[in-house]
Amino acid sequence: MTLTRALKCVLPAMSIVALSLCNVAKAEQTEYDYVVVGAGAAGLSAAYTLHQSNEDYTVLEKTNRTGGIAENGRKGSFHYAKGTEYLGEPHGALRNIVNELDIPMVEIPMPMDASYFDGKMHIGDDKIARLTAEKAGKQNFQHFLLMLKQAINGAPKEDWKKLDNITAKQWLNDNGISPFIQRRYNVMSRGLFGANLSDISALSLIPEAAFDYVGVTSYDDIFQPSNNSDSWTTVQGIASITDAIALELGDHIKYNSAVIEITRLGSKYKVIFNSNGKKSFIIANKVILATPSPVSEWIAKQVLTTRQKQLLSQIEYAQYITVALFSNTPIFNKAFDLAILDGDVVTDLYDATWVERHYKPTLKNVKEYIASAYLAPKGVSDKSLMTYSDDQIMSIIKTELSTIVPGIDTKITGFDIKRFMHAYPVMSPGSYGRLEELKNSFKGIYLAGDYMEYPTFEAAISSGADAAKKAMKHTVPK
Repeated sequence: MTLTRALKCVLPAMSIVALSLCNVAKAEQTEYDYVVVGAGAAGLSAAYTLHQSNEDYTVLEKTNRTGGIAENGRKGSFHYAKGTEYLGEPHGALRNIVNELDIPMVEIPMPMDASYFDGKMHIGDDKIARLTAEKAGKQNFQHFLLMLKQAINGAPKEDWKKLDNITAKQWLNDNGISPFIQRRYNVMSRGLFGANLSDISALSLIPEAAFDYVGVTSYDDIFQPSNNSDSWTTVQGIASITDAIALELGDHIKYNSAVIEITRLGSKYKVIFNSNGKKSFIIANKVILATPSPVSEWIAKQVLTTRQKQLLSQIEYAQYITVALFSNTPIFNKAFDLAILDGDVVTDLYDATWVERHYKPTLKNVKEYIASAYLAPKGVSDKSLMTYSDDQIMSIIKTELSTIVPGIDTKITGFDIKRFMHAYPVMSPGSYGRLEELKNSFKGIYLAGDYMEYPTFEAAISSGADAAKKAMKHTVPK
């Protein structure tokens, strides 16, 4: 504001002209080189990449917190995950962030995995492998392991394309894989992606299935107890990573700022948002959309091409619910994660205190317990989860877990329910081919999120960094 305008604004007897000038001053818009929409893992990663390059940017986040589906709760002495539970050993963009911000990662202690099937609990990778060999048969199990090995270790590009264009169910059926192995990985798929084997492509199943056998060099190896989980988190949960990034970004993040529309303004973009009930806008040279694809498609509909909107509209999202169960006696504390192979809605039961008890000796014998139940849809087309009331959700949990946890109804002293409308993008057949086209179609507007790569926290971080780098590299015509 000029000195003349400032003086007019403080005059006791303002003329209509002076009042008009003051209003113009207050309504002056801020302009940034980059606006990042969304402060989940992808948006934070994009903003962090810009931050490290000393770029001029801001982040608009519709809620009062960062992290997206990486969210922690706190009850008594313990933290618990409401969303993302763990990840593989950090690499790429995530490893850079972890190292640069000195975020202390810890490996999840063994036994990490357990499975419940036909009235019996099988604890540890070796016991789950023995169950699989018993139910599927040695020859079929060996055949499945060989399939995974061949797919991971250098399949020709043409084979990758084929695997992208068929369902995981078809791939397993075509190769004669036993119903029990398919049952195991259908539960895994629902638990990880909120989608069944008929929803996802074979290409999206393979990395997760192969992860179960990292380091296995022979068939006999899978029956030996594992010493390492190869799965990582922080002592207080994955949200510690997004919290650390947000702390580094500081005032660059504008909370409670829900973007409602993006329009063109010459060679630039007008990003319109609601902030605490007031409509505002920011001018940006470039915009990085780090929101779920349906949200991105809606708020950017005026600046996307018809083809871009077509591609985005083909990305479906699965719903998901997590429920933290509080108790004074253990509900489940035999392993980190119990996969329920003959369940219906509940796919997994976690010991939410497993990691903290291990790495904080003072908590080892604390008589407070938290188990996290994960409720998944039957498949991507099943949209029933969001219709359930809290009472219905708790009834499902108590009914389905009653045989696994005798007396569960009397054990639960409280609960915390978290609903995710857009939990996971479903990598349906053809997804990777479509995404390749989508990635290469933007200049000025860039997309980031796990739906651009793979439905995991690490992929979301990677996609954010990639979007920011691409945005910094491109020169947008004026």
